[in-house]
Amino acid sequence: MHDAGQGSGPRDEVGSVLYTRGMLISMLTVEAVRRAQEQYGQGKVVTPEQVRWGFENLDIDDKRLEELGLAGVVRPIKTSCDDHMGSSWARVHQWDGSKWVMGETWYEGDKSVIDPLVKEAADRYAAEKRIQRRSADDCKA
Repeated sequence: MHDAGQGSGPRDEVGSVLYTRGMLISMLTVEAVRRAQEQYGQGKVVTPEQVRWGFENLDIDDKRLEELGLAGVVRPIKTSCDDHMGSSWARVHQWDGSKWVMGETWYEGDKSVIDPLVKEAADRYAAEKRIQRRSADDCKA
């Protein structure tokens, strides 16, 4: 984008952790809208509930990541109503003394440790905010 004169923001931030995070969040949002439009009608304006469905039904495989130019940046992501995370793989970003360098090794989070912590935090948040948990039937909608 910068080479074509269409980049925004400082060129030297391209590839940084915050830049990459923003790029991935934007990609996930666009893919959720795209999924919702596939389900509810191409080219139509989708409702917030339909976009939620799109987020809950992402299926971004290696082929799609390649098409998006994100192969190797993130692993495939498949979400559901029951699994909003879709992936627990990550790499470590390390400081080499002059710059940040992305590690080559992918690590998978231990769901037997992570899942109970996430459930506890979600239950506490829902109780504090008086939010009712969605039912399994709602997931099928």
